[in-house]
This record gives sequence, structure tokens and C-alpha cells, in this order.
Amino acid sequence: MNTIEEKNMELLTSLNASNFPFKFLFIFMVVFLVSFFIIPKIRSISLYLNLTDQPNNRSSHTHVVPSFGGVSFYISYLLVLFFSQSLDDNHVSLTLIVSISILFFTGFLDDLKNLSPKFKLIGQILGVAVLMFQPDFRILSLHGFLGVYELPFLLSISISMLFLLSLINAFNLIDGIDGLTGITGIIVASFYSFMFFKLDFFFYFSICLATIATLLAFLRFNFSKTKKIFMGDTGSLVVGLVLGLLTLKLLSLGNQSYQVLSFNREQLPLFLGAVLFVPLLDMFRVMLLRAIRGVSMFKPDRNHIHHIITDFGFSHRKASFSIGVFNFIIAFTMFLVIRKYTSLQSTLILVSLFVIAILLIFLMNKNKKALQLKLKIKKSMLRLFF
Repeated sequence: MNTIEEKNMELLTSLNASNFPFKFLFIFMVVFLVSFFIIPKIRSISLYLNLTDQPNNRSSHTHVVPSFGGVSFYISYLLVLFFSQSLDDNHVSLTLIVSISILFFTGFLDDLKNLSPKFKLIGQILGVAVLMFQPDFRILSLHGFLGVYELPFLLSISISMLFLLSLINAFNLIDGIDGLTGITGIIVASFYSFMFFKLDFFFYFSICLATIATLLAFLRFNFSKTKKIFMGDTGSLVVGLVLGLLTLKLLSLGNQSYQVLSFNREQLPLFLGAVLFVPLLDMFRVMLLRAIRGVSMFKPDRNHIHHIITDFGFSHRKASFSIGVFNFIIAFTMFLVIRKYTSLQSTLILVSLFVIAILLIFLMNKNKKALQLKLKIKKSMLRLFF
């Protein structure tokens, strides 16, 4: 009898295994098709209700464009969380829905009424705070990175919230030209999907697939000349949150989980920093410049990486793809580096890449203040050597 039961279980397991890839293909295709067909409807409704992005002195577009493409992202995540409930071993789906919903409505109101930075930040804090009830989305330990191991409870919550808020705003900041946030999000989600698949975390793997699918569908319209739509804060806040919570999930895992990836768990933050290289670089660079100049951290300007690249003569599409390829190369390079070198060596390499990138951006910058600074440096060098 036991033999018959064992054979039946083996048969059931083999049938489930054979259907396994099709489940994820199904999720990907459903999310892509729903996004692809719903985005034009969102665009039409936005135009009818005059819910558009009006061009100003910082805008690169000259005509009104609907900016509620992020509505499709929200619907896509609700779909994937519904279809992937059977994979949710830790029962975090409801928490994710609540958190994503708070960020979605915060972005939606901001696109409608231009919320003040203060109210926008309050909405982000509430959405992030919900996640802190789940250990899956807290940095519990650094596993020896920088000599730090277990973190106290309150410090764990504080660091996790600060990191997540920073990443949400980093993605919000790079959403300044067509395609950049979408392409960057696809690259980050692709690396994460590889990691979650290898680690057998298929619930989070399905969320990565949904992110790639909905962003691919969105790019078709974001790059269009006749059917253009922006994701708006409605989209960038939600994408930033989802990629942030996926990052925290990876950081919450212990040493043993990462043996399958053939690199030291201690070096994981370095690899994730490389995967998120462009949004983190742009955020830290812009915030530093604003602090040096004594202006508000929330004051918009044209000093982002994408502005510098487009001012250098690149079209939006070329700039976005170039920045995306650059991000991919950095991430892939660091994946190889951390498998070969020590933590200290890997850290020095990543820091060097950040410094080199900042210098290259500075040399390319045609902003008036940057040109003035270059002239001042040139005069100082001439006085020093001559």
C-alpha cells in the first residue's frame, strides 16, 4: 500500500514539475497582455478628463501627455499577487497589497494635485511602515559586511525603512526621460528574477516576471510618438517600492541560501548596490550637489544623469538604452568580481566605479554651473603648475 501511495505522490510531483514553467509563462503573458491592452484605455480616459502632464521649463516634451501609465502597474501587481497565492509560503500577499496600494494612491494624488513634498513623504512612510511588520522585508543582519552582524530590532527597522524610502525616491528621480525608469526596472527585475529562481523563491520570482512584463508593455507606449503616455509618480513610486521590497527580501536571507549562487553572503550588498547602480548614483550625486549649494533636497532641477546625457546630444531612447546598458555592465561585472575577490577588494572596485562614473558625468555636464566650476578648476591647475 505504501508503495502505491509513494508512486502516486511521485506521479503527482512529476505532473506539477512539468506544469511548473507554464505557470510562470502564464503569469508573464497575462500581465503583459493586460498591461498592453489597458494602457491605451488609461491614456484615452486621461485625455478625456484632461489629466495630462503640462510642459514647463524643465520638460523635454512640448505637448501635453497623459501621465497615469502607472495605473497599469498597480493592476498588474494585484493580478500577480492573486495568481501567485499558492506560492506565498509566508503569507505576505495581503501586506504587499496594502503597502503597494498606499504608494499607488500617494502617487495618484500627486499626479492629480501636485502634493507637497511633505505629504508625499508621509504617504511613502506609511506604505513602507506596513512592510516592517514582516521580517521578510527587514535587514536583520549584515552577515559580516563592514564587520557588522545581527542588528538590534529598532535599528533593523530604521535602516530598512530608510533604505526603502531612498530607493523609492531614487526611482522617482530618474523618471525624467522616456524609457529610463522602465529600462532600469527591467534590468533590476531581470537580475532579481535570476537570483530568486536559483534560490527557489518562486513567489518573488513571479513578482519579478510581472514587473518585467508590465514595464515591457509600458515602454511600447512610452516611446510612441502618437500614443505616448508617462508612468507618472503613480508608476515610479510603485515600481520603486516593489524593487525595494524585493531587495530587502534578498538582504533578509541567511548565509546558507546563497551557496547556490557561488558567492559569499557577506558580499551580497555590493552586488545589489551594483544592480541598483544608476538610481543610487543619480540620487546620491543630486542630493550631494543640492546640499553643497544649500538648496532644498526636494527642489527639482536639470542636473540628473539623464539630463546631462540628453544635453550631450542623445535622444531619449538612445540615452535610456545607453544608461541601461551601462547599468547592466556594472551589475554583471560586480557579479563576476564578488565571486573572485575578497570583500575588501570588491568594495574598493565598486567604490572606484562610482568615483569614475561621477567624474565622467562631471566631464560631460554642460550645465552652466558645471561649466563655471570646470573653468575655476582649470584656472587653479594653471596657477598650480605655471
